[in-house]
Amino acid sequence: MFKKLFIFSLTLVSLLNNVYAQQIFSISPLNIIGGKGDVLTISGSSFGEVRNSSYVSFYNEQGTYTDADVSRNFKYISWSDSEIKIEMPVAYSNKIKVIKGENSVESSEVLKVMANLSYRNVNPLTYDLNIDRNGSGGITWYLHPTYWDNPEIRKAIADVVIEFRCKTGVNYVIERLNEEVPLSLAEGKHIISPDENLEIVGYNARQWSSCILGSETFYYNETQLLQFDTDVTWFYGKGQAPEGTSKFRYVLFHEMGHSLGLGHVNEEGQSMYPTVNFLPSDNWSARDVITDAEETAIEYFVNLCQNFSFRACNINPMKAIENCEAVYGQKATLEFLENQSASVVFPNPTMGTFYFEVNNILIGEKYYVFSSLGREVLNGLIEEKKTIVFLDSLPTGIYFLRLESANASSVIKFIKK
Repeated sequence: MFKKLFIFSLTLVSLLNNVYAQQIFSISPLNIIGGKGDVLTISGSSFGEVRNSSYVSFYNEQGTYTDADVSRNFKYISWSDSEIKIEMPVAYSNKIKVIKGENSVESSEVLKVMANLSYRNVNPLTYDLNIDRNGSGGITWYLHPTYWDNPEIRKAIADVVIEFRCKTGVNYVIERLNEEVPLSLAEGKHIISPDENLEIVGYNARQWSSCILGSETFYYNETQLLQFDTDVTWFYGKGQAPEGTSKFRYVLFHEMGHSLGLGHVNEEGQSMYPTVNFLPSDNWSARDVITDAEETAIEYFVNLCQNFSFRACNINPMKAIENCEAVYGQKATLEFLENQSASVVFPNPTMGTFYFEVNNILIGEKYYVFSSLGREVLNGLIEEKKTIVFLDSLPTGIYFLRLESANASSVIKFIKK
């Protein structure tokens, strides 16, 4: 009788210990963006009614878990014995840990961090923002002549910038780098360029600065370089890259993602995966759009860049864009229009309607009509060799029709009476 009672008592103590042991039951959501202020909820038991020196630890890019000093600085929304709410910091996908004194408990579920928004400070969240750098509310990326003068490469870069513009609203435009300048951040220009000395496939270099007004310090990106290794056999087209080549557009997604605040993630299939040595699948390399998580994170960053209230040191926010496909800067547009050869257009001058003819290579591409000031006023799809354009809504004046594909380009100057 005594032995049975003793065994029962031990069993009861064991059950009570399990009930009151520190545990993580669930984490929500399981897919999240780090560094954006999204809240992670951790449900469990015996976390403690107050946090004191306890903390949540996340797996990071260094392949370790965040230590006590880093983790205690995270922004904890609430902490109770059964639930923790925390603003999700920058982290890598893995299980999470709750540390209380000498005890550490690990989640059974894996938290998937689909995108990270890099910050200067986690609590409160502070970023190095992009600002108006071209006087038109945006940033002009200057393409090295090697890239600009190659229609295939220029189109690849334009397509990627258009993807970012249309998905996130960022005010990026491209122009030709006309002057001979060294590839240096000190030049103050945002440049996209090949680099024969680069030891990795692509690299984003940036120079930040700050301005102090009263008690506020504003941090911003002053200039950036996107560089690409000349020793790589690049594929500039869309879809799956042929065997033995590297997909330029994909690497440009990655490096331009950095220019918009994105940090690395260890989720294969995301553009910000830090290496392309071992592509996990054909579908990854074939993708020609940014992912949903990347779009969400960058859109949030762009909104911050467009709506900050700080005004000093000639710092102004970026402006919203009107036409997301108008990727060429005004100077580039005018120079491009003036220097390209004309195609067949009739009648010219026109009273309001004209036709133009193209060869087969341009069917399926878009046409653009620009004013004499370089502003896009009309666009449409080229569906047949002969296309009709209605100009009834446009005032009289000089206009330019631009036609462009990866391998051919043409500009027509015409007059509307």
